[in-house]
Amino acid sequence: MNKKNLSAFHNMLKTKLTSLDKYNIVVTSDDNALNFVLKNRKEFFPDTPIVFCGVNNQALARSMDDNESVTGVIEAVSMRENLQGIAALIPGVKTVYLVVDETPSGQADLQSANKLGVEFSDIKLVEIPLNRMNWSEMKEVLGRLPNDSAVLLLSAYRDKDGVAKSFEEGLQEILSSSSRPVFHLYEHGMGKGLIGGKVISHYEQGVIAGRIALDILSGKAVKDIPVVEGGDANRFIFDRTVLDRFKIKSSKLPANSLILNENESVWGVHKIEIIAAFFVIAVLLVFSIALSIAYMKLRNAKEEVRQSRERFALAMAANKDGVWDWNIKTDDVYYSPGYKAMLGYGENELPSHVDSWVDLIHEDDRVHAFNVNSKCINNEIENFEVEFRMQAKDGKWLWILGRGNAVERDESGKAIRMIGTHTDITELKNSLEEIKDLRNQLKSIIDSMPVILVGLNGEGRVTRWNRKASEVAGISDEQAVGRLVEEVFPRLSPYMKQVRDSLSSQKVWTDPRVSRKQDGDVFYDDIMIYPLSAGDQDGVVVQIEDVTERVRLEDMLVQNEKMLSVGGLAAGMAHEINNPLGVIAQGAQNITRRVLGDLKSNRRAAEARNINLEDLHGYMHDRDIPKIINGITASVDRAAKIVRNMLSFSRKNQDNFKQHDLSELLDNTIELADNEYNLSTKYDFKKIEIIREFEDDISTVLCEGSEIQQVFLNLLKNSAQSMTSKSYDSGGPTFILRAYEKRDWVNIEIEDNGQGIDENVRKRIFEPFYTTKKVGEGTGLGLAISYFIIADLHNGNMEVYSSPGNWTKFVISLPIQQSVFGQPCPCISEN
Repeated sequence: MNKKNLSAFHNMLKTKLTSLDKYNIVVTSDDNALNFVLKNRKEFFPDTPIVFCGVNNQALARSMDDNESVTGVIEAVSMRENLQGIAALIPGVKTVYLVVDETPSGQADLQSANKLGVEFSDIKLVEIPLNRMNWSEMKEVLGRLPNDSAVLLLSAYRDKDGVAKSFEEGLQEILSSSSRPVFHLYEHGMGKGLIGGKVISHYEQGVIAGRIALDILSGKAVKDIPVVEGGDANRFIFDRTVLDRFKIKSSKLPANSLILNENESVWGVHKIEIIAAFFVIAVLLVFSIALSIAYMKLRNAKEEVRQSRERFALAMAANKDGVWDWNIKTDDVYYSPGYKAMLGYGENELPSHVDSWVDLIHEDDRVHAFNVNSKCINNEIENFEVEFRMQAKDGKWLWILGRGNAVERDESGKAIRMIGTHTDITELKNSLEEIKDLRNQLKSIIDSMPVILVGLNGEGRVTRWNRKASEVAGISDEQAVGRLVEEVFPRLSPYMKQVRDSLSSQKVWTDPRVSRKQDGDVFYDDIMIYPLSAGDQDGVVVQIEDVTERVRLEDMLVQNEKMLSVGGLAAGMAHEINNPLGVIAQGAQNITRRVLGDLKSNRRAAEARNINLEDLHGYMHDRDIPKIINGITASVDRAAKIVRNMLSFSRKNQDNFKQHDLSELLDNTIELADNEYNLSTKYDFKKIEIIREFEDDISTVLCEGSEIQQVFLNLLKNSAQSMTSKSYDSGGPTFILRAYEKRDWVNIEIEDNGQGIDENVRKRIFEPFYTTKKVGEGTGLGLAISYFIIADLHNGNMEVYSSPGNWTKFVISLPIQQSVFGQPCPCISEN
């Protein structure tokens, strides 16, 4: 139908429907009709059920299963059943020839057949394409078909030359040429030479659609009637004349098959009468539908009242909310079944009076509930909501949300009738209380964390922070929320770009061991930014953890690993160096004895060579040979000392471990250091002020006394050199020595007011062979060996703290009770 005709039909139908009563149901019979009704339904049939039939658009038809007002029957060919029927009726069939032209329906059926080819592997499907041959060529092909074949007519209307024929003409061309049985998918053409098949029956389509319409008119909901698949509306129809021609017995036919041209059949004898009867039945069916519609209209008027009352009663019974209707003049109250069930009462257990409500209200809530209801009664408010507690039948108290409004008022405006609901909100109240407790618990957990937690939104404003953040910033949570983080926590200002990046990428951003200075000390933080996504409230949580102690422990562990790795190297080097040192020392000693010594053997050898020994000695002294030899000897001694230190570095010796008072060892070391006077640096240890802060009754420690003194002396000499190279505006070089006991450790602190140590130097100060002194002034082993003696040989700890330009402090900690080489030492009290 073109647009002009469609528009005319639309206007005609619109005019017609305005003068008619509302339809109870609409039935459509093809795709175009269904599409028209669906498109114009809101205008013509907004609430009318739709039943369709004869629809080929299977996807559209099946989608109506989701529509609560549309259902019907699909028109679809039964391709699988027809192929199965051919295989069952034609014994030994090997090939089925498919006659098809280029029409869309024919091509669609061809595709269906080809898709089923896998299921019928014993049968070969061969296409006779009329769109690629003319009628004569098709007839020639059909005339040569083998005996083990059959023909399935899909569509034959136009050949390749464009010559068109009606269905009846095309069918005769095929039947007159084929010597094999011709099956078909549609009912039209039956009785004219087709053997038959499971065909689309428009009569059956109409019958099914009529039954669905009657079910709907009888009160069945459309949503409970599924769309009927096309195959369910098709039926097997065969022609007895053709069956007999190909000697096919009725026993092979599918059950409930309709057979045309049956010998002496009712159909054959009374075909016209049957058709007339069908017509009469159809007229009667339409008339019955009309009567049913009239009856339904008559019955609906009475049924609506009954259903309305029934629905209200069912709704009241099923509703969890309690409905009340209060006649204020008589104080009679209707309580719904759900109201009584909510409180645990039966249908007749709660009197229909306002006192039933009053008596059950908690005495603490009664006054407030009365006041709110009174305001509505006196027309101060239009409606109300109020929460109160009511006692259930079992004695438990339920939280109730009461809602109500006045539906009738007198001339003065005072309410004379009110209706409302009472809802049990006990679980909601409990849930809210649990949420409140959970929030408090989470806040306590967050506040108890020793790290700084700051919540930020996408604009960089504070949404939440914990107690640690408040302590550090000096601003409470309430004062900080809503303000820009740069204003309340400036330390995060450099990280706003990272905040935005983390928020956009939804990835965690970390920056470990970030250094900062505070009160002259260096601290380290791990900064982590965690993105949050909660709908429209995106943001981040910034965590700042003070890891200063961990960093220092990690540095110490690194130092200890380095010391252990160097230990083996030190031992090997010491043994290798010892041998040449012995030769050099012995050679220097022999040179001194044999050249400068006043030995008889020296004089005899000189006289034998006519050499004056005194002149030789004078020459040697003039050339400073003795000083050179002494220098060699001193260098050998210094190298030997280094070797001893390296051996000490790599060996543990438990033979000399004894109980010692560390404060006494420190005092003894001070006395040794008093004798130190370095001519090159001009420092005099005796000129350094020493302040002692020793606790009384410090426990003794199991240690190797000489090694501990070596550590003390090394630290004191290094500190003295640092203080000597510093210029003081007031005062002078000063040592502060501390000895104290803390838990199970004895601690010694050696603090000077020298030049201090740079942070980069401090990190490497215990590394072997690392030194900041000039070449020749230090080996870089002193502090490394000291650290090894404390940490490895004595299971202790050694740390250094410094403020560059101000002071340096070494802290040595030794355990009071410790294991030496795996053996537990005796308790102090036992010694």
